[in-house]
Amino acid sequence: MLRPRKHLTKQELKEDTLVTFYAKALKWVEDYRMMLIGGAVAIIVILLGAFFWYQASGDAEKNASVELAKATRAYEAADIQNAIPLLSNLVKNYGRTTSGKLGRFYLANAFFQNKDYDNARDNFEKFVSSFSGDEHFLAAAQGGIAACLEQKGQQAAAAAAYEKAADRYDESVLAPHLLFKAGRCYALAGEKAKAKAMYESLVAKYPKAPEKDEAQIQLAMLEP
Repeated sequence: MLRPRKHLTKQELKEDTLVTFYAKALKWVEDYRMMLIGGAVAIIVILLGAFFWYQASGDAEKNASVELAKATRAYEAADIQNAIPLLSNLVKNYGRTTSGKLGRFYLANAFFQNKDYDNARDNFEKFVSSFSGDEHFLAAAQGGIAACLEQKGQQAAAAAAYEKAADRYDESVLAPHLLFKAGRCYALAGEKAKAKAMYESLVAKYPKAPEKDEAQIQLAMLEP
């Protein structure tokens, strides 16, 4: 004999639904227990990996900063023969750290002072492509690329590189100097109209720059 179905109150319906959900949740956890454990282990591994990577990165930067200090002391003392190997080792071992990247900038300058313009240009270019810090360093490195071309007698290419650096870093304190060098190299390459444009831009944009007076002299010399 069937018993009449009991009418459930709203509260009882809620409780019944909660019990059903809880039962299903327990079953799902049981069914996927190993998967959940595996997922938890994976998360722990990722977190530990991130922690040790951060720790290692911090240690690497500390070590790199010490090496950079040693190398720059030699560089600033004009001991280029010792500075180059010190900076080369810094770049090789800690090239991804901030200190390592700055080391590459000094290495490029050291090669330039040693008249090794190919290695200097290569390192200036690598520095520009990897560094994202102070624009003063980037402007100087772009100017360094142009200076390497200038020293190798490639005046037109050097002028274009100086102009590019001046345009890209027009708010840098180096911008007037870069424009002046661009004008000088264009003039040496026989491109007087471009040289004139560089000097005029310098005078107009940077009226208080030390290079302004010399730029005006050069403009007067370019007049027919």
